Amino acid sequence: MKKNLFIFIVFLAGWQLFAQDEGVKKADQLYEGYEYIKARDIYLKVAKRGYVSGYLYKKLGDSYFKTAEYKKAVKWYEKLFKLGEDPEPEYYFRYAQCLKASGRREEGEKYLQKYYELVDDKFRANNIKKKSYILYDNDIPLEYSSYKIDSLSINTKFSDFAPVILKNKLIFASAGYHPVGYKKKWQNGQPYFDLYQATINAPNDVTGVHPLNGDINTEYHESSATFTPDGKTMYFSRNSFKASEDSKGNLSKLKIYRAEKINGEWKTVEELPFNSENFTYTHPALSPDGKRLYFVSDMPGSFGSSDIWYVEIYDDNSYSYPQNLGPKVNTTERENFPFISDDNKIYFASDGQLGYGGLDIFVADIDENGMIGDILNLGKPINTPQDDFSFTIDTKNNYGYFASSRNNSEMRDNIYVFYKSNEIKKGDVKDLFSKMQDTIKVAIPKEEAIVKGSDLGKILKLNPIYFEYGKTDIGPRAAIELEKVIAILRKYPKVKLEIRSHTDSRSSAAFNLKLSEKRAKATRDYIIESGIDPSRVSAKGYGETQLVNKCKDGVKCTEMEHRQNRRSEFIIIDNQ
Repeated sequence: MKKNLFIFIVFLAGWQLFAQDEGVKKADQLYEGYEYIKARDIYLKVAKRGYVSGYLYKKLGDSYFKTAEYKKAVKWYEKLFKLGEDPEPEYYFRYAQCLKASGRREEGEKYLQKYYELVDDKFRANNIKKKSYILYDNDIPLEYSSYKIDSLSINTKFSDFAPVILKNKLIFASAGYHPVGYKKKWQNGQPYFDLYQATINAPNDVTGVHPLNGDINTEYHESSATFTPDGKTMYFSRNSFKASEDSKGNLSKLKIYRAEKINGEWKTVEELPFNSENFTYTHPALSPDGKRLYFVSDMPGSFGSSDIWYVEIYDDNSYSYPQNLGPKVNTTERENFPFISDDNKIYFASDGQLGYGGLDIFVADIDENGMIGDILNLGKPINTPQDDFSFTIDTKNNYGYFASSRNNSEMRDNIYVFYKSNEIKKGDVKDLFSKMQDTIKVAIPKEEAIVKGSDLGKILKLNPIYFEYGKTDIGPRAAIELEKVIAILRKYPKVKLEIRSHTDSRSSAAFNLKLSEKRAKATRDYIIESGIDPSRVSAKGYGETQLVNKCKDGVKCTEMEHRQNRRSEFIIIDNQ
């Protein structure tokens, strides 16, 4: 009897291990087919049976990571590291991103540093040292930012994303505008996405949502539209129409399609020839001249989960062989949702570049040869620890839209508008400076350090007071630095300064000289309006005559390099 019981127990244990192993194999197949939620359900059942495995914990963590459920991913990555195994370096990076997205930033930074110790990733390692977060008032509390962020009234209880501006229309993808009675849902419980348009009355006033006319929307997914300059041709993403679901209910890969506008309706929809049934092709984005198509794919040659690629579009509407955009943009993780602005910058989302957690939005210049400049994080308030992606901008009117899962416990994506605000006044900046005293320290130097001819900015280690291209206004970040200068002038009433303002080399020398003079005057005005005697502060513009780098006329430079020349200095001309 005991012998039979022993055999039964051994058989039962073996059967359980076999069932678990078969379950993992089935889940792996679903995972490789991007069916992350279905795969996760099986992995969870296996885990609940007590199956302890670093491989299982990786897959569970990854299945949540891929669906942007970062707090839930943390649980399984934490179990992975507690096993004491030595996981691949990318798991240090993913765990770091998930920790930061969950509000555990300090812990995340520790795992990020460990990642850089394990891999030879010089580009991202350099970025973490540079802390390349710029552009949109980084680290300024949102209520004081010169950029305002609003949620749009067109958002639904489901995901809304992929906005793009087409004249006075906003084209976007949504799962929330299906007719009453619509019941078809995909694996995450949401309805399928369709493409819609609405009217832009003002940047934060978008109304009148209705589906795109014509043959665009089907019973499966459509999203991520981009348009030729004349607005007559559209490229967009769609599940393969021929076999959108197999016999087991698994969705096919996304592909890119092209459509023409005929008599106000989108017709003649055709699949692009470089699509494949074996890989995903999505998020198309056209260059300003309409001659290059950027897109996202996981095809062979990708560096990570998804990369940004491009093809050239020829006059006969044929296409070149797809080219990977390269390792400067693409990482071992996800890059997606490219957008090319009218001033030839590429905006894209990534969770593999240095960010706040989750997907962040980045920008880089594209030169006339298609080469990519420095990768810069857009900073706050655009980026958050949650997913931020699908950015579009009207460069002429200085506003745009993007999608984010911020302020949403269910991680549903909504569309947000950002626009330049004129609401920031001097009094507001004074108030901001006062409220930020705990984080903004003015290191008052000793009197002997205030030497005639020296730059007070260097003595105080001021952050550069950069101006936007062609602009003269003092923004919140610059105002904070000027408050530090004012504090020294009050401490040492005998000190006199000359403000020296400079420009980059773009535009004519005469224009730049006048622009620098206006910037110097704006800086001086700010200081004397704070009660400093005007006789103690002079101002002079130098235009492009004192560049700090190679970027003179005719020399190709990145936007970062040009910005270094758009600066103000504070030279001590008297301290007696």
